[in-house]
Amino acid sequence: MPDLTRRRALLAIASGTAALAGCAGDDGDPTVGRPHANRAVEEYEARAVRAADETALFTQDDELPTDPDGERGRYARGGRHVVVSEETLAELTFGDGPEAEQLRSFATATDFDAASLYLLAMPVEACYEIRLQSVTVEWDELGAGDLHPHADFCRAYRPADVDCRTDETHLVGFAIRLPVAAKDSSGSGRGMSSRCGPNPEGEYFEATVTPADGGDDE
Repeated sequence: MPDLTRRRALLAIASGTAALAGCAGDDGDPTVGRPHANRAVEEYEARAVRAADETALFTQDDELPTDPDGERGRYARGGRHVVVSEETLAELTFGDGPEAEQLRSFATATDFDAASLYLLAMPVEACYEIRLQSVTVEWDELGAGDLHPHADFCRAYRPADVDCRTDETHLVGFAIRLPVAAKDSSGSGRGMSSRCGPNPEGEYFEATVTPADGGDDE
């Protein structure tokens, strides 16, 4: 099966939108004649972490940004990258902390012959959490081997029994494994809602947060 057809087949299965024969365009492509159509991806895997220190989780630079002063330093620790091969993964530098190691380990376990990876990091106030809600891709761009993922998140208060300070900022990171291969990526996006619905599957976060005074959580 040609690579292009295989990619579309994988994504059609993942998104539950495989077209019926005779209902697509002249060449059997369900995206012919459509504008930039985003398709939801349901069969993705995700790993998320939360860190309370001031070091970035990953970067494309040789050194991680660590300056926390002001808004510039705060947002310099965030970012997003689309990884479509072991070569593009090797271009990233991961931090030394356990949270960065979780993302790195998840990333290196990706089979890039059949999957791609979307990495994101963003600051969040200590008393809030960020949840991943959904992932979409631009179907027509993927047809040309160019992966454009878009991840939607929401922000909510953390549980009332969590000890946090309103003047602190943490860093959350997400690694999303998409069940589709691509040759390249020239764009990506994310959205954020200020409200979250129920979270029946529980927390994604796997991090230990140390209070500002250095003591142990009760």
